[in-house]
Amino acid sequence: MRKCRLIETGRCYHLISRIAHRAFFLTPDERTRTVDLIRRVEEFSGVLVLAYAVMTNHIHIYIYVPEAENIGEEGILRRIKALYRDASLSDVLAEWRRLRDEETRELAAPRVDDGYVSRFARYKESFLRRMWNSAEFMRTFKQHFTMSYNGRREHFGTMWEGRYHERNHKPEESVMWKTSGYVDANPVKAGIVNRTEDYRWCSFAAACAGDEKAQRGYAFMYGASDGWEVIREKHEASIRDALDEIASQRTSGITKDEGSSECMSKSDPKIEEPREFLVRLERGDSAIAERILELLAEGPKKPALLREAVGIKRRDHFNNYYLVPLLKLGLIEQTDPEHPRSPQQKYRRVL
Repeated sequence: MRKCRLIETGRCYHLISRIAHRAFFLTPDERTRTVDLIRRVEEFSGVLVLAYAVMTNHIHIYIYVPEAENIGEEGILRRIKALYRDASLSDVLAEWRRLRDEETRELAAPRVDDGYVSRFARYKESFLRRMWNSAEFMRTFKQHFTMSYNGRREHFGTMWEGRYHERNHKPEESVMWKTSGYVDANPVKAGIVNRTEDYRWCSFAAACAGDEKAQRGYAFMYGASDGWEVIREKHEASIRDALDEIASQRTSGITKDEGSSECMSKSDPKIEEPREFLVRLERGDSAIAERILELLAEGPKKPALLREAVGIKRRDHFNNYYLVPLLKLGLIEQTDPEHPRSPQQKYRRVL
């Protein structure tokens, strides 16, 4: 049975989701797009993003959900325009105008009874239901990410592995500092950078670079009156505390799920850390190529199984963009090179 989520306003939510098949699809360009989408969904949803870290195969988003507001039609439209883009935005606005005109005509016409139900009101309500809600924030984010990725690349189906993981708490300062410190410690913990501010796909790096939206989240947690430099110093201490606790757990052999503090232990213990990729292909995605090599390190596999694992359905695309280039680079080899078209052909990694 699926565990029910607590959906309340006035609480902080640490949200974590991993890419399907544990694939490293979040290349630098995709991570930049992801950060932009987080901000768009933030504005649409009416939540406040306190911190985020977009890794190569998973994301952390830490938000505060305030009380709902009465924003009216103008406010709904403003948020719609913040979220939707291009053809999707045109479709939503066209439906908005059509239903609004329909309501105007219906209300102007004489009616025998008062049984009229406004479809325009229902349409507006469909957007309002998605605001000031942590679950709807995450659903909107994941759906728009998947539609965008699939539309730009030859990919089908969902991008995400199951339900997202969530832990929530009241906005108490000590817990917010600890949770946000853990979120921002991720790229250092993964060994990608030595300092969090050097990893440009996390909120702390954005705040250090002068991003006012990122600084706003830390001001909420540490106090807006302190000024950014004071807040930065306090949060650097929170990051150090998080890294010290992680190092202590590793030294003692305690797993995150068994021995961490409350805010850390509630993060998904199964989430794997990202890696930097050394494979550079002329046309293919280096993150996907690295995932193929990772799979082949486990033993020889057929191309169909590899395609399924990385989410590519077209055989010709997979062969031309990945198998052939990796063969030419000498990183993989066929198990039966004398019969290259054999239906039993498998590939293995060259160690």
